[in-house]
Amino acid sequence: MNAWTLPQVDETRCTLCGLCVEACPCHAVKLGERGPIFSCPEVCPSPSTCPPNMGGCCVCEEVCPTGAITYAFEIVLEADQDEDELSSG
Repeated sequence: MNAWTLPQVDETRCTLCGLCVEACPCHAVKLGERGPIFSCPEVCPSPSTCPPNMGGCCVCEEVCPTGAITYAFEIVLEADQDEDELSSG
């Protein structure tokens, strides 16, 4: 299974419209009774363009009309950067 960050779903905002399911290029979203369920297939249908293989995808977040889907992100500093450089601009 691919390592990727699962999006967060606010079930109180989800209208079960299914746009996230339609938009997913990897078919990694299914619509459950309370909202989208995310799970990357064992065998990816398009490994060369699979967003999880390329570091993640936010298509479902972008198409959600109510903002129910959000992706957390991580800020990673390069090895030669330190916090002082970032704060000084």
